[in-house]
Amino acid sequence: MLPGLQRARNEAHSSRSLRLRHLESLSQRANSPLNFLGLLARLVCGGVFAAWSMVGADACVRAGWPYFSAARHTAASLALYAAVGALLGVLASGLVWFEWSVLGRRVAGRSRWLAALRPAFYGAVGAAASTSTAFFTFSGEHVAQTRLKTFGPLLFMLGAGLSAACGSALLIRALRALDLGKRLQFWLLVLLFALVGAGVVWVDLTQYVALYARIHTILELCAALIIGATFALQLHALTQRSRRTEPIVRGLAGVFGLWLGLVIVVPPIRVWIDASLRHVWLEEAYVGRVLRRFQIGEAFFKDPLHWRGLYMSRIDRLRERFPIGPPTTAAEWQAPLQEAPDFRAEIDALRGPTRGYNVVVYYVDTLRNDVARDPSLMPNLARFGETSLDFRYAYAAGSDTLRSLPALTGGNYDVSTTPANDLVRVAERANYDRVLIIAKSAHEFLGKLRPEFHFDRAVDVEDYPKEQQVWGYGAQQTTAGPIVDQAIEFLAARRHASKSFLLWLFNFDQHNWRELDAKYVAAVAKAHGIEDDPDKVAWRYRAVAAAIDTEFGRLVKELEKRKLLENTIVLFVSDHGEALGREGFWVHSVFLWEQLIRVPLVLHVPGIGGRQIQDRVSLVDVAPTLTRYMQAEPSTVGYQGVDLLGYLLPDRPPRRLPLLLTAASKDVLVRVGVVDPVRDWKAVLSLEAALPELFSLDAPDPDAEDLADAKPRVTLDLLRTLSRSPVFPRSADDFDVRDTREQKAAGAVQAQEEN
Repeated sequence: MLPGLQRARNEAHSSRSLRLRHLESLSQRANSPLNFLGLLARLVCGGVFAAWSMVGADACVRAGWPYFSAARHTAASLALYAAVGALLGVLASGLVWFEWSVLGRRVAGRSRWLAALRPAFYGAVGAAASTSTAFFTFSGEHVAQTRLKTFGPLLFMLGAGLSAACGSALLIRALRALDLGKRLQFWLLVLLFALVGAGVVWVDLTQYVALYARIHTILELCAALIIGATFALQLHALTQRSRRTEPIVRGLAGVFGLWLGLVIVVPPIRVWIDASLRHVWLEEAYVGRVLRRFQIGEAFFKDPLHWRGLYMSRIDRLRERFPIGPPTTAAEWQAPLQEAPDFRAEIDALRGPTRGYNVVVYYVDTLRNDVARDPSLMPNLARFGETSLDFRYAYAAGSDTLRSLPALTGGNYDVSTTPANDLVRVAERANYDRVLIIAKSAHEFLGKLRPEFHFDRAVDVEDYPKEQQVWGYGAQQTTAGPIVDQAIEFLAARRHASKSFLLWLFNFDQHNWRELDAKYVAAVAKAHGIEDDPDKVAWRYRAVAAAIDTEFGRLVKELEKRKLLENTIVLFVSDHGEALGREGFWVHSVFLWEQLIRVPLVLHVPGIGGRQIQDRVSLVDVAPTLTRYMQAEPSTVGYQGVDLLGYLLPDRPPRRLPLLLTAASKDVLVRVGVVDPVRDWKAVLSLEAALPELFSLDAPDPDAEDLADAKPRVTLDLLRTLSRSPVFPRSADDFDVRDTREQKAAGAVQAQEEN
């Protein structure tokens, strides 16, 4: 027994000594420059392969493939991720080399406790890297009232550190298993890394739809590191098994490194990536997120001392690409509306003596122009247009209410302020009785984000149950009929009143066409013979439009019955349209397609007959037109629109200013545009890509073909016009005006309360 026991001990000691000598040999090899190049090559290739895997994951969740070039998207995504993956590999190599030089070679082959210092190092790095996100995550208003404000960040950092430590420990164990010939253990650990990496990607892209981009970033980085480690381990095993593969791996890493260098030093490559991937902002997924970080890195390292943030860096990028001139607003945008004396005299002759006309605004949120012009859907509007001024090419100032409504009432494209000559304020100074009849959910929304839209009396029409919470979307009860009912009651009560009135009917059903009660929509569709036709726009949307038209017809009949049309101006208008599936996009905002910015604008003016106007006009023209009916000599300071009656005159002068357009995503400005009403061009600047687009408005589908490259002079001319307009962003506040608007809104509410 004793000799056998002694022999076993000797063999164990011999095995341990052999293992220690093997690890010392590995340590010596790791310190050679040649081995560092091998490490660098494996990690760079592993980083690129991991990045390309994430491009594949992005492709699996991306729904918009039918609406852009798949080949160009794939090529640009792989090109972008090759550079990012190579950079990640270089950084990881530097970190690993530093850890080995300072710590790893000193503890390799020694006691387990000393060996644990290596995972602890990576754990400390992971905890430190998560510090900013940890404190941000627990900085909310509600969390600040709890103990989590103190302990939450520490727990978050501890979790990140433990995850990094465990991952690095498993990675070291896998390398050790391969060096000791334990291949089964090695490949099981590789499989574990692959499964965990895929799981993190799955959670990030499909299960965890976060409000916090920073947590997405941590998940994404973890996935990249884990998947990169998976590929690096496999490459390490491959080069150990066959030495012939080592030069191939190093050569491939050299190609990736060269590509990273080209992307950094050759600007046209970055422009091509921006242009090829401009569509990803709708569905950011992984490619959009990385492109955003890529833009930030490019701008920051160009001039770290004068870094102005992502938004303004995009403007700097635009100025580098195009000679658009100084960033000042052109003087003509600040000048008040002034017509030539003879022209103004002709307009005044058309208008006749101002005698306090009543004004009724039938405002339909989210009604497309093409649907409004379909007489089979909206026959009452069609008949009304025959006896009114029907502006067939009217443009909204933006593709959502918060950019379009202020322009309509203010006659101005600046949505962050309310000018003194805003239509609603002029009506107050002219002693009009101002009444607003509006869906409750819309009133609550505007009450918070646009309280300057304030009337003497507001009638809320319930459009959702009391137990339900609605913000912008979600109201399912129709209000088109009840709103007209309230308007008729108002008109009946004013039978003997002498005071002029501004009556604003704010229809919200069209905005809620998807949420409205299904039985109601089905009944309306049946009554109007509307079927679900795939060749036409969404049948629910069309059915709701038909119902709104029916109620508008009822209102017009009431005005006729009471003989009010003789002294009442009636405006039928919408603030923007709806995409209804164009390029996979169903709602509004974000884009400046014709379906989103072309709106119905029909104006009944007593004493002026019916006329169709084919000129391109804007909603900013409404305020300067109507205020001249409310006051004899109103001020025109702040108006950037024109008097619409001028379009009835022959040989009218050219429009003094072009039409401007804006679009936002999550209340952040993402596109600005300009319409040249003389040459029929529309230029749109994608602020995210810092690239202009040019569209011919004469084309059957103007937004189908970007002509910016084919017409560079026209593009640059309109881009310069746009850059000197009031909608062009000149500071970070111009991108995200939410806080500024809410501050000004709070001041407006306080002023109303004081009055």
